[in-house]
This record gives sequence, structure tokens and C-alpha cells, in this order.
Amino acid sequence: MNQITERIARHLLARIRRLAVLDLYQRASDVGLLAINFPFGERKRGIAWQVSAHAASTLAGDRNRARALVARALKRASVTAHDGFVDSDHGEPIKPVVIGEAGGKPVYQVHTKSGDAGVKPAMRKKDHSTSVYTKIVQPLDSPAMFALLRESLTLPNPSHATVAVLIARAIGESIADLKELREVLMRRNPVILFKIPVSGLERQFGLMLEEALIAPFYASLVDILDGRPLSGHFRETRPEMRKRNVLTGSGRKVVDVTKENLKRSLSTAMHGDPVPLLIVDETAETMRSEFTAAADIVLQCAGIDQALVADLLHVCLGIPASESIAVMDQVAFHPGSLSVDDLALAVRPGRTAKTVVSLLATLAAAAGEDEAEDGGNRSRRGHSSNPLSALRDKPKTTSVDMILPEVEPSTSAATETLTTVNSEAAGEAASSTQHVRTLRVENLSGYGEARPWALDLKDDLALWREGGIGWDEMSSKMLLSGPPGTGKTTFARALCNTLHVPLIVSSVASWLEPGFLGDVLQQMSSVFETARENAPCIVFIDEMDAIGSRDSSEGRGSRYDSYWTTVITRLLELLDGALKTEGVIVVAATNLPDRIDPALLRSGRLEKHIVIPPPDAESLTGILAHHLGSDLAAVLASVPEHGDSHLESSASVAPSSTIAQLKPSKAEAAPKKGQAHV
Repeated sequence: MNQITERIARHLLARIRRLAVLDLYQRASDVGLLAINFPFGERKRGIAWQVSAHAASTLAGDRNRARALVARALKRASVTAHDGFVDSDHGEPIKPVVIGEAGGKPVYQVHTKSGDAGVKPAMRKKDHSTSVYTKIVQPLDSPAMFALLRESLTLPNPSHATVAVLIARAIGESIADLKELREVLMRRNPVILFKIPVSGLERQFGLMLEEALIAPFYASLVDILDGRPLSGHFRETRPEMRKRNVLTGSGRKVVDVTKENLKRSLSTAMHGDPVPLLIVDETAETMRSEFTAAADIVLQCAGIDQALVADLLHVCLGIPASESIAVMDQVAFHPGSLSVDDLALAVRPGRTAKTVVSLLATLAAAAGEDEAEDGGNRSRRGHSSNPLSALRDKPKTTSVDMILPEVEPSTSAATETLTTVNSEAAGEAASSTQHVRTLRVENLSGYGEARPWALDLKDDLALWREGGIGWDEMSSKMLLSGPPGTGKTTFARALCNTLHVPLIVSSVASWLEPGFLGDVLQQMSSVFETARENAPCIVFIDEMDAIGSRDSSEGRGSRYDSYWTTVITRLLELLDGALKTEGVIVVAATNLPDRIDPALLRSGRLEKHIVIPPPDAESLTGILAHHLGSDLAAVLASVPEHGDSHLESSASVAPSSTIAQLKPSKAEAAPKKGQAHV
């Protein structure tokens, strides 16, 4: 290793050990060995540990005995702690008693069974079968307890160690001075690209970011494509800790992403909030030009080689690097095709270098065969004779349906089709086509505030396209609620035609159909991924109340609380992501708005809530006029003479202009001789 590589590797391995120590202290506190306090008032701001009073007295005395009790307690960390630490074959807890002070500290009297090594009798009862021995001991202090706990530390996770060494190599081989990296990290929106062709690296990189094993903070990952985060997690890890947002990009995910969509996603991420962007590419393909153009610094190295395997065995198993190299040379082992997960499988405590290398050679050979099969049979994969293979390779269906805006009918075109009809008939047909109107918000009746909201959005969208306003200045998210049949879905279709953008239709019910949490989350993500690829567009989410609320009082059983919390949390992330994604309009519909989680209705999400009431008489008049369209004249012409009085009486509840449109003149009502209705 060069000096920079060695320094970075040492730093990252120290962070891995630090997390292991913190987790060990947490386990110790769970069984009563340590007491926790929060010096800054809350857990997220910092934790302080010290030996508990009970453990200080119980473990006082012989260090070997204390070591054995600590090891026994940690093995039972998942079980409720005992009142006292058991130190007998019969499960009798030790009960210390304070008998005085020495040097300002309490002195304990510990009663143990007769025959304990190193204990001299202080008094003996008459009944020798129950004789008790007494010794005076000092309590165990916190430094001594921490030292005992650290003896129980496990060896580093081989996956973590592998990624740490690869990152150190990439930095050491790409820059000559750490000042260069430090200068990039100090920027407002640093963009760092890691190109390391090792399978499984991207996921482990994301997991280590979340666990504060790479950066000096716990991270909350946000994918630039609004899809699954780099770590593959949708559920938040370590929710009790303070976190910073980190934008991430995956080399694997962008293989099929178009240039325009990738450039749009990168530019949005780079010029948004002051958040770092980490791009990790584990593929063997050439780096996308969009990535290299966006990156402030590119850190890259080759894949896994013998030197890395030797370093890994030294770190995780304590095997000298020279011994591992000698074993690999004997068997002519070439680890270039190994993945991060392969190393995690083979590098296990208690194994020798020869055993590990033998297992890695087997895994490397299998990986090479898989690569050859994928390359040679890729064109025939769809015709596999194995039905399970066909099911595995079949792409998963998604809950995305897209509707394109309708084209306005042309009056002149309609007239030209009537070439076989005389001029008077053609003129009447042309006037008739004027009643055939495309479903648009401008033609809707009875939608209350939804109509002006949509028309304002139409004007804003035109300004946005011209660069006159920013997307964050527009009201682009709305929740429609109302009784069934009030036309919430119709409004979405009309909005599609008014704005002249695609409509992506989905529903919470279709998201939840798979059942398994991972599939449900993937269904949700696919809707917003499709929206990003087709922006500007509208995302319509029906049956919004089906997602429920995180409040258990809504009827959710505690057994499934984490499931629903994860689903709602993911939707919150997607809505926030849509807010930052220019061109995505979100309209949700529900019959039961009270059942929706309040967080979904906050600013930046579905902040505009419009209630659609049942239509009144005026609205019904407009609705009938719209749906009758070109048939309106024929329907009204068929009304008997005495029916005119009913139409005139409706003037009290309908505008005169609407009545005039509904009621044609008698000359228009009946067709002239020789004319035809079209």
C-alpha cells in the first residue's frame, strides 16, 4: 500500500471497530452491565455509558470471575437480564452488601459458596453444611468494565473490511495529495464518483454509509432516480440517531436510463439542497459520460486481487499476509471474479489460510462459469427449458398505466368527411360537431376550487416551460376527496387534456396487491420512476385512504405496525422526491380523507386538499350538457310542447346562458327535408 491508501484504510478500519464497540456497549446496557445517560438531553445528540451500580458490586473481586460473568451475560443479551449475575450451577444470584467505606469508596461484602478459590473464611456458622465465607472487595469501576467488554469484541465483518480496503485503494491510486479530496469535500454540493468493478460493492457501500462507517455521520440515503436507495433499504436504520441526507447514484441502475433522464436527475441533485452526491459504479462497463461530467473527483481502482485477499485475511483472521500470498501462489489462485459476498462467505473465524483460499477458488470458478453462461446464452435465456428459470427472468409487472391527452376534434375535418351530403346538410353537421367537446377542466361543472386550481396550474405550467418561474413556485400536488361518484377520476382525465401532458394512473390497492413488503415498495417506486422518465406528467393515485395512518388507533394491530410505517414512510419519501423533480404533478383521490396519515397532507406533499360536494342543480345542468354533446339538440327537439314549461321553470336554478344552449329554436329542432343527422 502507498501512504495515502494505508492511511485511509487505517481510518476506515478504525471506524468499523468504533461501531463494533458502540454496539457492544449497547448489548451490555441491555443486560444491565452498563448504565446509559444522555448528557445533551436526548439520545440523538450523544450517549454516555458507565458501569451500573449493580454490576460494579456484583463483579467486584476476582478479575477472571468477572470476565466469565461478563462473557456469559453478553451471550444472553437478547434475553431479559437477571436480577443478579448468576454465579452458580443452581442459578443463585450474587447479592452484595455494603459494609463500610475505604478511601471514600463503598466496601462490599460478597457471600459465595464454600470452596471458591482464593476466598478465606471470615466466619463460620454452626451448621457446616451451610457455611459461608466472606471477603472484602473493591467495586468494579467503569474503565475496568470497558476493558472487560472489549475483550468480547468480534473480528471485523469481512464485507466491511473489503469495502474499506477498496475505498482506500481507489483514493490512494487516484490522488497524490489528500488536500485534493479535502477541498472537494468542503464544497457546497460535492459530487464524488467511485468506479470499482467488484460485484456487490454498491450495496455494501450504501450500508456502510448508513452506519457511519465511511463518513463521520449516520446517513439517510436518497436515490437520484427516486428508486431503491443504494443500500437496498427502504426501512430507516438506526432511527434513534441523528442523520444527514446523502444523495446516491448507482452505476447498475443507469445502464438502461436515457441520457436526457440521467442528465435531468443529476442536474436536479447537483443544484438542489447542499447535500453531497456519491456515485458508486461496480459495473465493468465504461463510465457513463454524464457521471464523469458531473463528478468533482473520480476515484477508481481495479477489482479484487491477491494482495487485497491477503490484507483481508490479516485484518479479519490475523493471518500474516506473507502466508496467505504463499498459499495463493501454490494453487495459482486468481480472485478477479470474486464478489464482496464471496469473501463474506469464505472468511470465517477459525479457518486457516489454506481453507479460505480453497473455498475462494471454488467460488471464483463458479463465478467465471456464470459469466461465460450469461455472455453466451443471453439471447436464448427467454427460451430456457427450465420453467423456474423462465419465471425468474420474467420482468415483474408494475402498477403503472399511462393515458395520453386527447386531441381536440377539428370542425373543418368533420365537415370535409360529408362530401356526399348537400351543402345545407354539411353546414348543419358542422354546427353539430361544435357540441362534441373533449373532456377538459374548462368544460367541467361542480368541482368547486379544483377548477380554478387546475386553470392556474395550466398558466403556471406554460410559464415554467418558458423559464419564467421555478417548479418550486407552483402548486403541483393536490388531494381530492368526496363521496363516491363525484367524478374524482374524471377530473384527473380532464386535467390531462387541459395541461396536455400524460396521465400516469395507479392506486394504493394495486401497490398492496403483492403483499410482500419489498414488492409493495417496488410497486410504489416504479410509479414515480415512470413519472420522472415522462415528465412533465400527472401522477394520479386513487384510493389514497387504503394506505391508512401510522396511528395504531386506526385499527392496525401492533404486529403489523412496522409494515405500515415502512409503507407510509416510503410514500413520504417519494412525494418529497417528486417535489424536487421538476415536471411531476401529483393528484390523489379518496373517499375517506380522515383515514390518511397527517404527514401526507403537510407542506410539500399533498398540501392542497379540495373537497368535491355532490352536484347541485346548476352543476347537474352543466354535466348533462357536456355528456349529451352532439345529441343535445335531438333530445331537446323530442320534448313535447308542454315540456317547454319545465325548461323555463329551470331558469330559477340554472343560468340563462345554459338554458339557451340546452333549448334550440323550433327551426333547428326538426331537420329539413333532404337533410340527414350526423
